[in-house]
Amino acid sequence: MKNSAFVDTFFLIALLETSDAHHKRARALSKSLGKTKLLTTDAVLIELGNYFARSSLRVEAIEWIRAIRAHAEWEVVPLDAALVARGEDRYRRYSDKSWSLTDCISMEVMKQRGLREVATSDGHFTQAGFQILIK
Repeated sequence: MKNSAFVDTFFLIALLETSDAHHKRARALSKSLGKTKLLTTDAVLIELGNYFARSSLRVEAIEWIRAIRAHAEWEVVPLDAALVARGEDRYRRYSDKSWSLTDCISMEVMKQRGLREVATSDGHFTQAGFQILIK
C-alpha cells in the first residue's frame, strides 16, 4: 500500500453500519491503513450523510463527517465548478457504465492525484482501472 489512498462512500458505510456485509473487511482494512494519508471529497461525505439521513445512525454519520474533516490524516477535497465539470464530463463519456456522478468526481480526483488504490469494494473503480482494497 502506498502513502495515500482514496476513500469511497462504500467503505465509510461499511465501517459505520455494523450489520453491513462488508463491515468486518472494512474494519480490517481500516486497521491496515495505519498512517496512510486518506483522501476523499465533499461529494463522498455528502453521499454518506444522505445514505444515513433516515437511519438511526444519522447522528453518528454527521459526527464521523466532522471527525474526518478535523483529522490530520485526512484530506477532504472540496467541490468546485471545475472538479464537478470534470466529473460530469467523465459521467457523460462513460454513459455505458452505471457509475454515479460521485464516483466520476472521485475518479477524477484520483487521476489528478496519481492515486491507484481506493478503499471500496465498488467494482466501478475496477472498471475504471483503479485497485479496490476491499475484496
